[in-house]
Amino acid sequence: MKLLKFLFLALFIISCSNDDEPVNNPDNESLLKEINPDLFYSDFVPVNPGVMKFTLEYDSNQKLTKKNGGFFAVAGSTGYNRVYTKDVYTSFVYSNNTVTIEDFSSSPDFQVGKNTKLITLSSANQIIAKEIPNTSSPYLAKKQIFTYSENKLVKITTTYPNVPYDASDPNDYVRSYEENFYYDATGNLTKTEYLELHNGVSKGEKIIRTFEDYDNSTNPFRKLQLLEECFYRSLSKNNYRKYTETKYYDAALSYESSRIWVFTYESNGQIKIK
Repeated sequence: MKLLKFLFLALFIISCSNDDEPVNNPDNESLLKEINPDLFYSDFVPVNPGVMKFTLEYDSNQKLTKKNGGFFAVAGSTGYNRVYTKDVYTSFVYSNNTVTIEDFSSSPDFQVGKNTKLITLSSANQIIAKEIPNTSSPYLAKKQIFTYSENKLVKITTTYPNVPYDASDPNDYVRSYEENFYYDATGNLTKTEYLELHNGVSKGEKIIRTFEDYDNSTNPFRKLQLLEECFYRSLSKNNYRKYTETKYYDAALSYESSRIWVFTYESNGQIKIK
């Protein structure tokens, strides 16, 4: 009887202890429901940032299922190459370890291209492959392979379907692309090098992207790797506040731009993302 009382008391203490202590479960953190497109890496400058936002929807397993709000292409004569509208949305449909991502218009006034992407995920929910079909020419369909080391993305290799290739012709070659990713000791992305390859040799386009001036705030975009606009931001522990993109063609500088963000933070030091 004394032994039974002791076991009951021990179980009662353990139960109370588990109720009082918070569970350390990072996957149970709150999900982003609304974000400001101006936070993304690109050099896009909004005309009226107050009206722009993306709202995100998730399923019961905390998987992203829909992004409301987006951009569509407009004529260059307008002075812009794209404009924001709340009537564009992106859907994310899951089947086993694959995700189909497509764009749609909810307005009867215009249509948008689907921009279909087929994503393959690993058991750790990391992107390991991406297929981007091309409806106008099957030879322009892309396949990307994602390579990881120590749980960090280190390379994306982009290839196209096999086409007739004459190895004896010096002007003929197999074209592919490779992007290499570099990190600092704290796990923040510092630079990527995007290279055009002709028969595996760097030739043609080269893009250097640098990510600088990181804060100490937790990165709220870590779970949004499927959201193309958030992809580069999702790779780091913290949040970069400076982005520079430098383009070369055959080693000659062709373009350079830089963007700096001034973020605001909550009283606990976490970044405000709306």
